[in-house]
Amino acid sequence: MKKLTGMLCICLLAFCLTACGGDEDPKKPEKSAEVTAEPEDTATPAPAFETITVFTIDPSSMSLKASRVKKKEDDDSLSYLSQLVLDNLEDDEIRISKVEEEGDQAIIYFDSTGKPLKGCDIDMESLILECFANSILDNLEGCHGVIFRTDKGAYESENISLGVDEVYASR
Repeated sequence: MKKLTGMLCICLLAFCLTACGGDEDPKKPEKSAEVTAEPEDTATPAPAFETITVFTIDPSSMSLKASRVKKKEDDDSLSYLSQLVLDNLEDDEIRISKVEEEGDQAIIYFDSTGKPLKGCDIDMESLILECFANSILDNLEGCHGVIFRTDKGAYESENISLGVDEVYASR
C-alpha cells in the first residue's frame, strides 16, 4: 500500500509540475506591440493587369454576354476595340473593312460580302451589331455614337437598313 501511495504522490507531483506553467503556452509567442519585418526572400506579387469588357454572343441562349479580356498597354483605340470584339466573336465570316472616328462618332465599315450583312437572320445580325456598339460605347472615352456602314456605303442587309450617317447606338 505504501508503494501505491508513493506512486500516486509522484504522479500527482508530476501532474502539478507540468500543469503549473501558468497562462503561457510554450507553442504561442507572447504578444507584443513590436512589429516584425517580413523576410526579404518573400516573393513579390505578380503585377495586376487591366482588363476591359467586350461583348460577345452566348450561343446557347442567343444573347449578349460580357467578357473580360486583358487590355494591351495604353491602347484605347477604336481599331483595337473593334479587333477585340471580332476576336471574341470567333467567326471568320465577320469582316471589318475599315474603322474611323468622326468627332464623337465611331464608324465601323463591314465587308459587304460577309456577316453580318450576308448569311445572318435578324437575331444574329442584331447581336453582332450590339456586340460592337456596346463594346465601343462602354470602353471608348469620348465616343457618343456608333454608325455602321458597308464598304459600299450605307448599311443595308437583308434584315436591317440604316442611313449612311444614321447612328445605330448612342449614350
